[in-house]
Amino acid sequence: MGECKVYNCIMGMKNENIAKRFGAKLAYVRKSKKVSQIKLAEIVDMNFNYIGQIERGEANVTINTMVRIANALDVDVCELFDFSL
Repeated sequence: MGECKVYNCIMGMKNENIAKRFGAKLAYVRKSKKVSQIKLAEIVDMNFNYIGQIERGEANVTINTMVRIANALDVDVCELFDFSL
């Protein structure tokens, strides 16, 4: 596993909505793993509407929630902050 550069990634962003970028990346990873919002919500014990809000950048997500979601998708939390797509 490589070095997590979340701090550098976020600090390098200017006038960009990090919540929207995080949500878009979450949606991308979730879909690439063929997991529905409903299934992800069941795994992490959250309402699927909340997963949708996160993916649209409408919700502020705690670090604990990010880790739970990353674990459920079997990815490192840093991957959800890799906006280089």
